[in-house]
Amino acid sequence: MTSTESAGIHPVYVKERIQILDILRGFAILGILMVNMPMFNSPFSARMGGFELFSSLPDQVSNLFIRFFFEGKFYSLFSILFGIGFYLFLQKKVDEGKSIIPTFRWRLFYLLLFGILHITLLWYGDILFFYALFGFTLILFKKKSAKGIKKWIIALILIPIVLTGLGVLFISLGKMIPEGAAQIEASFSQQEQHLKNLMEQAITAYSSGSFSDIVSVRLTEWRNTLGGIFFFYPNVFAMFLLGFYIAKKGWLFNIKENKAVFKKMFWYCLFFGLIGNLMYTVGMEYSNMTRMTPLTLFSMIGFGFGVPSMTLFYISAFVLLLQKGWFTSCLERISYVGRMALTNYLVHSIICTTLFYNYGFGLYGKINLWQGIIIVIAIYVVQVWYSKIWLKHFYFGPFEWLWRTLSYRKRQVFRIEKS
Repeated sequence: MTSTESAGIHPVYVKERIQILDILRGFAILGILMVNMPMFNSPFSARMGGFELFSSLPDQVSNLFIRFFFEGKFYSLFSILFGIGFYLFLQKKVDEGKSIIPTFRWRLFYLLLFGILHITLLWYGDILFFYALFGFTLILFKKKSAKGIKKWIIALILIPIVLTGLGVLFISLGKMIPEGAAQIEASFSQQEQHLKNLMEQAITAYSSGSFSDIVSVRLTEWRNTLGGIFFFYPNVFAMFLLGFYIAKKGWLFNIKENKAVFKKMFWYCLFFGLIGNLMYTVGMEYSNMTRMTPLTLFSMIGFGFGVPSMTLFYISAFVLLLQKGWFTSCLERISYVGRMALTNYLVHSIICTTLFYNYGFGLYGKINLWQGIIIVIAIYVVQVWYSKIWLKHFYFGPFEWLWRTLSYRKRQVFRIEKS
């Protein structure tokens, strides 16, 4: 018998689940697919270099819609839920003298493996790999006070803003010297040409290359995403900590008693979320990510406080809807998607790579942004439908079952036995 079995640790079953968390996970699955759809259908380097592949008016409107309402908000929501999940995992009962942390480390280890396989076999935009790495870091904060965690959240959110500000300052100072201006411009041009070459290589591989060609380009794109490690991932970990902070406060564990908290959160976060995301959207529309300009800093500031605010607005909106009993049937259906979030997330990659890549239907680069939004809605509707049917017969989604079986080192009950 393993230490996990002897301690009586087990995964969360239906009666133990917190419904609002499943609803939020289900909503996050929709938002993540909405953001990822253009990335499935076009190269990462095209977005980084500001190369327009879809420039019609409907596509421009669709791009602004995704950027304002979705971009950044849903990995943030997923990260917050991960932080809450960590807190709940720490509350699991174990035998005296035992620790739950080794089991949590096993969960992270297998999540890391899922991420590596996801990157290698399916898609470069995987989040599981870094979620697992940040999960190991999150363990260091398990005894931190809520006040201490709040300070870390603020500091982490400020890191990308400060780094962007310093970059803009140094480039502006460098451009004051003629020789420096020429060197900076040459460096920018070289970087843009590099991204353009990568874009053309990706389009060729995904639309007409072999599976090995696609894997090679996918790994190249993934390595290129690592360049934003100091500008993107501090926000991700800040959201992990925000979720841990929310869990320590207990707000989502008793939403009736905390209704006043969510009402205040709704209005304040709506106000700051609208302002911040307007700044981010406008800044991104008129700046280039490869060139550090004052507009880049403007958009980064908007992202820094606008994205967490809008994410908290979404959370509070769902809490209040659930409290009022509005759209109960719809919310329940969304919760089924959330109960098998890992499976549904990976299914996105299976469906979209089959749809777009050469080994499938070969539609890479041929689906406009507005058409992508329609495909997202269609996929999500199907996921709502099959998630409900699946969970009538099984306790977990297939990937959730595998993850839990590996993590607890014991085969988990999978099928619901009908009495």
